[in-house]
Amino acid sequence: MKGKILIAVPTFETIKPECFKSIYGLTNPKDFNLYFDYVKGYDCARARNEIAKLATRHDFDYVLMVDSDVSVPKDALLKLLECETDIALGWYFKKRTKTDESVIFDFGKDFNNKNMIYGERLSELDDPFDVKGGGLGIALVNVNVFRKMAYPYFKYVIYDNDTILSEDLYFCSEARKYGMNIKCNPNVKGDHIYEVLM
Repeated sequence: MKGKILIAVPTFETIKPECFKSIYGLTNPKDFNLYFDYVKGYDCARARNEIAKLATRHDFDYVLMVDSDVSVPKDALLKLLECETDIALGWYFKKRTKTDESVIFDFGKDFNNKNMIYGERLSELDDPFDVKGGGLGIALVNVNVFRKMAYPYFKYVIYDNDTILSEDLYFCSEARKYGMNIKCNPNVKGDHIYEVLM
């Protein structure tokens, strides 16, 4: 029997056409049936929690989360499944930056620029490797991860010094506490879709 993968987009309003087009063009892994859904009208943490609940309730094997403003490469699912891990991440450049900043972080105390793995380095790598965590704009999560973790899986944390831990980095941090493994496949590079202003 084939496994099931839910491809889900957390979105406040709409999905950019380029994002949907890239999802539609994904190569379907031969052992899986693909299903699509999107969760609309919530902040990102709440939308991701709703997606996780949907995936567990309907007995999916994996959920591929794709941000509504990111386009994914055609072989993204195949490459993320090759990681054979609890959480497999693709990567893309950080939004609203002119530098080489990515959304992937190496091991270290915090999720900051000291621990960030920059795009130039990621472009040189070829095999999936262990990471502390990263953005979930392209993320394949084994649904058993949600079954083992405490709810809510995603939330924003504001610290006393006014720094913020985003919902995706919070999830990665919590998942690691539960013994989950997180890998990045450097061959899965997405692109941010920017509005063209006339």
